Parts: sequence; structure tokens; C-alpha cells
Amino acid sequence: MAIVLTFLVGYIASAIINALLKRRTFPADTGKRIVRITRYAIYAIGTILIIIFLASDIVSVLIGLGFLGLAIGFGLASVINNFAAGIMVMIGKTVLVGDEVKVGFFEGTVTKITITKTVIETKDGEIVYVPNSYFQSNSVLRKKHTTATDHKHDIEDEGVV
Repeated sequence: MAIVLTFLVGYIASAIINALLKRRTFPADTGKRIVRITRYAIYAIGTILIIIFLASDIVSVLIGLGFLGLAIGFGLASVINNFAAGIMVMIGKTVLVGDEVKVGFFEGTVTKITITKTVIETKDGEIVYVPNSYFQSNSVLRKKHTTATDHKHDIEDEGVV
């Protein structure tokens, strides 16, 4: 019963998030990744809860899961940080594809924005992969769009955003 409930909650949460993301201007592949990660996270939480429920010695299971969570947290800290920052960059539209930006030491035109990194092409033609967390921890200078887009409300005067 608990296994079925876990899969049902995962399916319902995925459907809700998928419907919410369709209302936003997220790239399709990014939306699919967010839905998939959410579903797997719910499956993992459900599995852990089932193990705890079935375990006879709950204290040792909780201690083991605590250490496991700590190890996973340290191992995935930068990935989770870039993932969360990527969502914020996409929702907040800090930068858009085609913008000329200067963030930290990097300056150029944004060519692609993914869930974990933003690709910038410098004036010299070099490709720079900037982690999205860099956009939250540094000042961003964004110039007006270089090409016409349907995001007219996103165009801001030159300056720090």
C-alpha cells in the first residue's frame, strides 16, 4: 500500500509541476528535467519512509539515514546550488539569450541558458560556461537585447541588475 501511495504522490506532483511549468516560458527539456527530478525525489523520500516503517530498530536506521543525507548533501552541494540558481535565473529572467552581459570577469553574449550553467560567447569567439550560481553571487551588467524579441518588458537600461 505504501509503495502504491508513493508512486501515486510522485505521479500527481509531477503532473502538477508539469502543468505549472507549461504556463511559464521554460525550455521544454528543462521543464522535463525538473519534473523528473521532483518525481525521483518523492520516490526516494517514500522509499526512506517505507524502510523506516518496516525497520525494527528505528534509531539505527535514522542514524544511518542521517549520515547518508549528510554525505549526499556535501557531495551535491554545488550541483544543488547551481540547479536552484538556474531556476531563479530562468524564472527571474536575469539574463536572456542574446543579451550582452558582464558578470565577474566574463563578458560577452549569452548564447544558451541551461538549468545549471549559462553559455557566454566572448567578443574573441571563446565559449565560456558560467555556473548559474555565479549570477547570484556577482554583480551582473546586462545591456539591451541585441536582437528583437517578444520579451519587450524584459529590456532594461544599461546597468547593474
